Amino acid sequence: MDESRFSTRSDSQRVLIWREIGTQFYPSNTKERHRYGGSGVPVWGGIMLSGRTKLHILDRGSVTGDSYCNEVFLPLVRLFRGAIGPDFIFMDANARPHRTLAVEELLESEDITRMD
Repeated sequence: MDESRFSTRSDSQRVLIWREIGTQFYPSNTKERHRYGGSGVPVWGGIMLSGRTKLHILDRGSVTGDSYCNEVFLPLVRLFRGAIGPDFIFMDANARPHRTLAVEELLESEDITRMD
């Protein structure tokens, strides 16, 4: 289970040239470079052996330990644990928001095992 960010801009309008040594700047050697920056939309999704979750759009601009607990863990992960039962093992991407004290305490209070 992990989150990602999709940019709301199309691209930076920069052009990156790829060419072999000794070749000309032919159009076939020109590739547009996308450098996304600025605002974006954070999303979260989960996968498991039997399927995947719907993509969840997070309300806040960046993922913090608190937003991870409130927008992902409590409403979504808790449901999965309830549906799967005591064999549920939670796996995350080991990102900073996943390792905050708030997340650790929430895992413990919900009696959820995290994969090492």
